[in-house]
Amino acid sequence: MKNLSKSQYRFLDYELKEQMKRDLITENQLEEIMKTYEESEGLNFIKVILSVGAVLIGLGILSFIASNWIHIGRVIKLLVIFLALGGTLLTSYKTEINSPKISKAFLYLSTLIFGAGIFLIGQIFHLGGTWSDAFLIWTIGTIAMAFLSKDLLISIFAHLLAATFILSGFDKNIIILGLFVTALFYALNKYYNYSSVMTFFTNLISLIFILYLCNYFEIEAFYTIVLFFLIGLGMYYMKHPLNLHVFQLQGLIVLSLSGLLLTIDEIWRDIFHLDYGGIFSIVFGICFLIYLLSLVKKQLLTPLIFTCAIIMRYYFDTLYDFLPKSMFFIFGGMILLSFGVYFERVRKKRGGDMG
Repeated sequence: MKNLSKSQYRFLDYELKEQMKRDLITENQLEEIMKTYEESEGLNFIKVILSVGAVLIGLGILSFIASNWIHIGRVIKLLVIFLALGGTLLTSYKTEINSPKISKAFLYLSTLIFGAGIFLIGQIFHLGGTWSDAFLIWTIGTIAMAFLSKDLLISIFAHLLAATFILSGFDKNIIILGLFVTALFYALNKYYNYSSVMTFFTNLISLIFILYLCNYFEIEAFYTIVLFFLIGLGMYYMKHPLNLHVFQLQGLIVLSLSGLLLTIDEIWRDIFHLDYGGIFSIVFGICFLIYLLSLVKKQLLTPLIFTCAIIMRYYFDTLYDFLPKSMFFIFGGMILLSFGVYFERVRKKRGGDMG
């Protein structure tokens, strides 16, 4: 069953009912189609308040314990950690049926306590290790919670923890562990029936892991950027049934960011050791700008944003030292206003779609 936002679900329901009124589909067909979709809960105010309240209480208790930490014995410290974790998990389980919002709040709190407990236990027993090791354990535990609870926020938090684990392990060999964590996220993505949000964050973890590999094998910055440029092109142009719009959006962002970096002349000079490396960057910049403008003609907003960024980059590099400062800022403001007006027109035509 595919999860849709409230606006998407209601729009689909309205359109199908209109088709039924025109006798293009039957009522049974409408019901069968709607059974394959479910409406997302969206952002619930009460759920947010309860979650924030539970987290603040938990942080307050942890802060109080931390301020008296040196005066507490090891056994008591362990008891406090395990009782806090067990108590929040038990409360979440007991309130799941009658008070699901409270249950979620305590589940989120238990995720934070689990992470805090990892660091505190390491401190108690002087286990040593590194930040990346602690974040790895926290990530795997949170992934397990995501599998059990099937909660999207916990899943997203697990992705953020994994990103921290990979980024903090840039100076270590975490290839096997990184592959293991990435594979877990792809399994989690399948478990969530390939949700668009999950696909987005799983792709993000994969990109961060590729960046780690480039750093670990000491690949030159130029080749790393070119690799990501090619990855972005592949994500945008390859056709497949798995949340294609997510891949295309991320592909546009990746190729646009890497393309923007390739307009910097130092990137080319460092790799080719040429004084005229700027010529390569300018030629690439012109070609890339033409390419982005071809995408802008399709009324895509992401290329429009990066087209503006490239123009402003060259504007600052070229004219900042030559124009009077007042004229420099006036012309710059006019350029940004022009892009802003065009951006708003495109956004309205596309109904807010940020492709």
